[in-house]
Amino acid sequence: MITKATTCAALGLTIAVAARADAPKAQVPQLVQVPASSLTWTEFFPGGPQDAFVIGSRDAKRGPTAFFFKMKAGFDSGWHTHESAYHAVVLAGTVLETSKGSDAAKPLGPGSYYFQPAVVHRTACAKGADCLTYIYEDGRFSFTPTTEDGKPVTK
Repeated sequence: MITKATTCAALGLTIAVAARADAPKAQVPQLVQVPASSLTWTEFFPGGPQDAFVIGSRDAKRGPTAFFFKMKAGFDSGWHTHESAYHAVVLAGTVLETSKGSDAAKPLGPGSYYFQPAVVHRTACAKGADCLTYIYEDGRFSFTPTTEDGKPVTK
């Protein structure tokens, strides 16, 4: 179950870090607030997961980016990679994150954190409950479907 406190803590931490990184040393960062009711959810692909950006956008030319990511129970992203590593906090459901060549995924429930390097990996939401994560990337957002060997998948 997502609590307002968990959502606010994850969002506040990331916005504070991003504001501090972009602000000149002499300037005090300004408060940024994004109520859950004002989030704009977009389908990642038709019928797939949804995202709601709070810093940057899916089309940003540079980072940082930060967004909430909803996945239906049983969703599996397939192998893919990103240009940037990212930090994630699980807010609901159970996420299974697997990098090529790593040990088996550990079930990550609400309140769990994971760091995903910019390597070939897959993200899944375990059956039983939909998943919601909060993701922060220093770099711009990107998503490239690949084979397990890291070769880009063409349609």
